[in-house]
Amino acid sequence: MAERTRGRGSRAAAKWARRVERLKRSGLSIRRFAAREGVAAGSLSSWKWKLAQRGGAGSRVRLKQERPLRFVELKMAVAPQTPAAPGFEVVLGSGRRVRIPGGFDAAELTRLVGVLEESGS
Repeated sequence: MAERTRGRGSRAAAKWARRVERLKRSGLSIRRFAAREGVAAGSLSSWKWKLAQRGGAGSRVRLKQERPLRFVELKMAVAPQTPAAPGFEVVLGSGRRVRIPGGFDAAELTRLVGVLEESGS
């Protein structure tokens, strides 16, 4: 008799596992899915929980086998630094000094010096 009961229980569990899988794929709430399937929402919820505890169908979280942590050394690649181009200083006729950093735009510097000399600065 115990074998018959066990067999029926396995079939029932398999049936509910398939139903719970369909529930997951449906995207419906338990209540709506149960109404569509013609089963009690409480039974569906209960089986979903039981199957999740067993790690079977319907479990939201399936734990992977724990593996030991492995550390990997990371090295950051740094682009070689090019030394900054040296700057210089321009002394205008008025005695004013303009410090120019390296890597300047020559056209813009020419324009700036022209404006400063015209204004009599």
